[in-house]
Amino acid sequence: MKAKTPIIAIAILVILHTVGLIGTAFFNEDLMKLTPVNLLISLAIVLWFHEDYNNLFVFYLTVVYTFGYLLELAGITSGKIFGQYFYGNNLGLKLADVPLIIGINWVMLSYCSMSIVGILSNRFTLLKQQFIAPAIGALLMVFSDFWIEQLSQRLDFWYWKNNTIPIQNYTAWFLFSFAFNFLFVRLQLHSTNKVAAVLFILQLLFFIGLNVFLN
Repeated sequence: MKAKTPIIAIAILVILHTVGLIGTAFFNEDLMKLTPVNLLISLAIVLWFHEDYNNLFVFYLTVVYTFGYLLELAGITSGKIFGQYFYGNNLGLKLADVPLIIGINWVMLSYCSMSIVGILSNRFTLLKQQFIAPAIGALLMVFSDFWIEQLSQRLDFWYWKNNTIPIQNYTAWFLFSFAFNFLFVRLQLHSTNKVAAVLFILQLLFFIGLNVFLN
């Protein structure tokens, strides 16, 4: 059934992101308070279409969520990983000043980027190499983060010291994204989840669109 009905899931994701973009850009930026709900719904839809559930896949999800959260906690505490920043309120419930949803964001971006790499690897065998695949996935994740960063303060996601996004943020993003994606590869996981690929593209277009309309 999953393989026969991805169009419904994709349609739901398109509607969610289109309504969110139009509503936020032209009517009320407070809609971004619904970001945690959107992320949870989006990830649930994407994972419904994962092709092969096993213990290693669950382990991967657990590790990325846990270390993604702890990484952010260390980041805001030390100011030495990504730079000096703190979280606003639009990402929902916090534990130790870090939104619990942030681990979900790491999971979703890692899984979706590796799904794109998995789809492309069917045409480009170079992407099947152990270090190339996670590196390409990490570049996709950094590119996505770049567009989010430009609006992070206006959307009350997080705030940078002196309103300046440090270069080390993108360097750290690449390194840790690579690590999470490398775990995906080392566990011999594979995904050609088209719904995940579409979600990544929709999120990217969503934030590019907000940058166009709000900046």
